[in-house]
Amino acid sequence: MKVLKFFLKLIVGLYILGCVCLYLAQENIIFLPDKLPESYSFRQGVEVEVPVADDVSLNCLLIEDSNPSGVILYLHGNKGSNARCLRQAERLTGLGYDIFMPDYRGFGKSDGSIRSERQLLSDAQIVYDYIKSEYEESKIVVVGYSLGTGIASYLAANNNPQQVILNSPFVSFIDLKDRRIPFVPDFLVKYPLDNAKHLKNIDEKVTLFHGTDDDLIPYDSSQKLVQIDPQKIQLIPLENSGHRRAIFHQTFSTGVSRLLQ
Repeated sequence: MKVLKFFLKLIVGLYILGCVCLYLAQENIIFLPDKLPESYSFRQGVEVEVPVADDVSLNCLLIEDSNPSGVILYLHGNKGSNARCLRQAERLTGLGYDIFMPDYRGFGKSDGSIRSERQLLSDAQIVYDYIKSEYEESKIVVVGYSLGTGIASYLAANNNPQQVILNSPFVSFIDLKDRRIPFVPDFLVKYPLDNAKHLKNIDEKVTLFHGTDDDLIPYDSSQKLVQIDPQKIQLIPLENSGHRRAIFHQTFSTGVSRLLQ
């Protein structure tokens, strides 16, 4: 009996320790930034510095169209920087819209580091407000990919863009956690990034694109999101596409082109 109690206490102790470590390490698990030297020169676009706090600015990249009808705010995923994600944004060029790409704190040439969901979303709102000072809000299209969908849906729920386009969205980070490690309590998730909650509060048209073979964020995530309001939200499947290639899928490019016509 004493041996059994010892092992039970050991298991509980290890569980608690594991949960604490997971909580403290979330930023390192979720965000995988590449830092760029200040001397780095992007192969295209104009750099724009957007202040978000005292001594903290986000480095953003503006790719200008020759005759823009508006602007696409492109929110990239959890990895790399604008240097890496520039290839993704190129899938949105030639559509008659400027493209504005912010790097999150600690990514690329942006200052600081991400410490909370509130901070992350506040930064995004400041970027959105900056764009509103340069363009009519009715001409802003919010596009998010992967992690960026959680930020894009938040902005759309709290503002009035022309429309929102989400590529490879999740229901929420809690849903993703439940799929992989359901034994970890929900309250330990510091970044819920609840797409389902935000989509309920969006009045504009919402279009989802999702790879049918996505093994990181399963395709049924988007199927669940559509059920929130099938009249407002549409899902366009990216056949035979996994997660990483979804942003480069031809159906995504042609679909976005049609949406912006």
